[in-house]
Amino acid sequence: MQQIQSTPVQIFDLAVRLFHWFQVVLLAGLWYSAEQEWYGLHQLLAYTLASLLGARLIWGLVGSETARFRHFVPSLNQLRHYLANKTPVAGHNPLSALMIVALMLLVALQFTSGLMTTDEVMTEGPLYSLVPDWLSGLAGSWHELGFNLLLGLVAIHVLAALWHQLRGDKVIGAMWHGRKALPEQTVAPRLLGSLKYLLLVLILFCGLMGWQGSAVWPQFLADLQSIQAL
Repeated sequence: MQQIQSTPVQIFDLAVRLFHWFQVVLLAGLWYSAEQEWYGLHQLLAYTLASLLGARLIWGLVGSETARFRHFVPSLNQLRHYLANKTPVAGHNPLSALMIVALMLLVALQFTSGLMTTDEVMTEGPLYSLVPDWLSGLAGSWHELGFNLLLGLVAIHVLAALWHQLRGDKVIGAMWHGRKALPEQTVAPRLLGSLKYLLLVLILFCGLMGWQGSAVWPQFLADLQSIQAL
């Protein structure tokens, strides 16, 4: 059997990779801060993740070729073809694309529901007093359930990545350095500089802090004092 020659191709830009790894770190921080009842830190991490996600959604419309939703979100026929042939792709394969969309949707729902919830002691979301009680109650229930669902999907995503990695499809490395070994005839995707993505993140974060910073910072500083006292 003739072996297909492969060559490393840069398939992911810095924006996609930064969003991926910072999302992992921030989700861990959000879980731990909630467990410790450090709600100022929890809110700051939530606004940071929301800024990264909002910028990623914009990047999915105007960013690099492999970052755009129209490039990697599969149609039903594309999904069937991939499941039948497992053809290597320059970017996210159709199954991982569906997982990415699901994770983004859940993160967005977590952030939105958090804006409408309260711990009934010290902290309430900025939209809590603006929505009816039934909706804030529903948001509070979802905020806890949804995070468990999010953690479950993350676990499945990690196991799938490890499975691909062990089978020779170096997806973890590709998300770290952006390169992946693909057949020599593969056309390299068009990637853009990621500075615009970082500027989008900064703009969104400044906007959120301009909206809620006066409420978040005092609680965050109180959390820092609690952490230093440990």
